[in-house]
Amino acid sequence: MSRNASYSDYRAMLEEIARRYDKARTGYEFDFKTEIEPFLNENKELADQLLHIKTDERLTERVREIMSDELMELLMSCHVSRFSLKLYHEKFKYINMWVNHARKEGLL
Repeated sequence: MSRNASYSDYRAMLEEIARRYDKARTGYEFDFKTEIEPFLNENKELADQLLHIKTDERLTERVREIMSDELMELLMSCHVSRFSLKLYHEKFKYINMWVNHARKEGLL
């Protein structure tokens, strides 16, 4: 890892996920090589760093693994218009909740 991610890194990433999902839902088709792949590569480190957050009793190893997996799925799925809006919101809220928790606890 080149550096530890900050809360603002996660906020910016979540805002970009929301922007891309809204764009996909309106019919925009992302190019894998020029738009999706660079986005995934840029944000994969943030998902990986979730596995290494100093933990408290609520942010267990298993929760961190699920968070990282959910974030990777969200990073990929936000480019697909047919990705369920309900599932998108559930995953987005889950990641957002734990990122906010990590900030509140001084873990980010």
